[in-house]
Amino acid sequence: MKTTRIILADDQLLIRAGIRAIVETLPGFQIEEECTDGYEAISAIQRLQPDVVLLDIAMPGPSGIEVARTIRQFDPNTKILVLSSIDRLEIVEQALAAGINGYLLKDFVLAELLQALEMVLNGERFLSPKIREMLRFTGTEGTTGIGARLTIRQTEILRLVASGRTTKEIARDLGISPKTVEFHRGRLMERIGAHDVTGLTRFALQTGVVC
Repeated sequence: MKTTRIILADDQLLIRAGIRAIVETLPGFQIEEECTDGYEAISAIQRLQPDVVLLDIAMPGPSGIEVARTIRQFDPNTKILVLSSIDRLEIVEQALAAGINGYLLKDFVLAELLQALEMVLNGERFLSPKIREMLRFTGTEGTTGIGARLTIRQTEILRLVASGRTTKEIARDLGISPKTVEFHRGRLMERIGAHDVTGLTRFALQTGVVC
């Protein structure tokens, strides 16, 4: 069995110790390094190229959101799972826009952490139930009718974008070119009035394209 390599970034020692203790109970997962601030996290990710980063939002130095943005400039493949006690809508939206793959609130249970890790590694997006409901009921009114009028291809791309797939992954999954994916995504944004991936994800949750 391939071992999933994890970097854990959180400035609180007790939190790191607790998460490490939990991860060590999961077969096939290993924490390779712990980081106490944003600078350490960026350096460790560049050096070790892990499979997953467990990333706090509020850290000394660059915040978790700034770390995620930096990672995405040089690494589109490492999965970023935020572990945070912050559940404010604007923070969640900033994190999603920065390119994270999942957002797990720190009051999670063991089964939720395992589910989150499995989903992001499988190319899907994980959101804690509270976060998912918050996004579902926030945004533009009257979107259901628009969702019903999307083409089959637009619906496919919407579902994959909201699940956290990159442009290259969507192109591969659908057997089309990345430029075609970008064209359809642009038309989709125009049609539903979204400006970024966060807006597409919220729309997909509101209309039931993803749950």
